[in-house]
Amino acid sequence: MKKIVADPNILLLDNFAAIGEVIKVPGREWNNKLVREADVLLTRSVTRVNSQLLEGSKVKFIGTATSGFDHIDLGYLNQQGIAFAYCPGSNANSVAEYVLAAILAVTPPDKPLRGMTAGIIGCGHVGGRVAEILEAVGIVTILNDPPLRQQTGATRYRPLAEALSADIVSLHTPLTTSGEFPTKGLIATKELESMQAEVILINAARGGVIDETALLEKMKHCPPMKTVIDCWQSEPSVNPLLLRDASLATPHIAGYSYDGKLKAAMMLHDALCDYLQVNKNWELSRSGVKKVLDLHKVESEKACLSQAVLSCYDISADSSKMKKLLYFSSIKAASAFDNLRKNYPVRREFDQANILTELYPIVFESLGFSN
Repeated sequence: MKKIVADPNILLLDNFAAIGEVIKVPGREWNNKLVREADVLLTRSVTRVNSQLLEGSKVKFIGTATSGFDHIDLGYLNQQGIAFAYCPGSNANSVAEYVLAAILAVTPPDKPLRGMTAGIIGCGHVGGRVAEILEAVGIVTILNDPPLRQQTGATRYRPLAEALSADIVSLHTPLTTSGEFPTKGLIATKELESMQAEVILINAARGGVIDETALLEKMKHCPPMKTVIDCWQSEPSVNPLLLRDASLATPHIAGYSYDGKLKAAMMLHDALCDYLQVNKNWELSRSGVKKVLDLHKVESEKACLSQAVLSCYDISADSSKMKKLLYFSSIKAASAFDNLRKNYPVRREFDQANILTELYPIVFESLGFSN
């Protein structure tokens, strides 16, 4: 029987028991001794998977329950003949819904979304879905993705400066330090200075994409600016000044919807079964009773939208919990950050809610709500 070491933040790991013995260990506690006798590793983004972790091990398959893989040394895996799987797009809906919830939370109730502009930096599975959701509510998107523009030649991918001029700037890139288009420190002093005074800046990508020192300086001299920070430069440690001053602060959970994590678990299960050439005898289903929200008496489009989104996700509640880390020592705050992720409550996506209203049916349908 295969020996599987897995991060317990991956959903329904017991369903992998038919494949092998599952040993659950928090991702930040992994080391070479732990994985040496393992055949399979199932990880998330908090674990650096490289030669230091894997040298001398028996590992032949690594799966990460994430849509990105900048925490994985693919060169080393290829060199060692270790199979690899990830979950592209599994958390796309979750992150896109997070972004919309953030925008609704930081804009005044009487400010319409229609006609606002949003620069989407990084337009893969996640950024692409963010663009779709924002366009559905009338926000004009400016897409920036140099690698995709180079690959496709599509002129819809605009220069970074154009995307940074938008009312909203939302980051969805991987964290890379090499190649033609590195993203580490992509948003630094020059880029921040080019943004509007009242910009809404959202980082649901990776912490290192923004220069946090430069961001704090920009925030100090630009009070109208709104910042929504989900990814932090030195996780699980976070900059207390940025935590204090951020409009909304969350513990890297933008992609943490139950449905997104469920999809990732299914994708890993299928990939491992394919690798081992065993039957896929486990099906994931979305169980539970859908929420029903009656909005017949709500006339304003934005009020309708705000109530519908809030019925599924209260981003301000997540931020309030995160802000409590300010009262802890740095060591305890880092531990509390991980605990917020480990004990994150069930958050369902929009398609798990029925919205009762005759108003704005195309908008709600485009967002995934039932009616």
